[in-house]
Amino acid sequence: MQWRNETSKDIFLNPLNTNELKITTTVHHTDTVSVAVACSMNPVIVDCKGIIRLSNALTRVEERLLRLVEVGVGGALSLSSKYIIPDHNTWTVTMWHFGADSSSEYAGKKFEKTWEEGENAMLRIYTKPMNGKTIIRKERQEYPNVAFEQVMEEKFVKT
Repeated sequence: MQWRNETSKDIFLNPLNTNELKITTTVHHTDTVSVAVACSMNPVIVDCKGIIRLSNALTRVEERLLRLVEVGVGGALSLSSKYIIPDHNTWTVTMWHFGADSSSEYAGKKFEKTWEEGENAMLRIYTKPMNGKTIIRKERQEYPNVAFEQVMEEKFVKT
């Protein structure tokens, strides 16, 4: 179910595959948790359905962490009842990617171009193999460092 890095003392949970998202969770020795959501092949659309899909997946992560805190697993987690797993709406979003894919196949040379935009964003255009063909992906990488709920409201209102 998980493994522990003996050097860092971090605990890595096995990936959770849910709602066509691959979620990896790391419990750091500092008692903070990192959650990474991989969705390159099936991106989360910033609309009502997409936000619900992502929120439901993060709820599964919450429940999984709560179970590990309550039950413990072979002494690997040193968490006790004084630790509370906060609602995912309060989790801090440290980075995410917003992208759009070309609607047609691209047959030219592979490329990647990156531009920094201020200190909290980066733009990237690149070729990406997907479903047996190559497409062009335009992506904006952002570092909002705000609560999930707040950043979802901001993005949802803008669309």
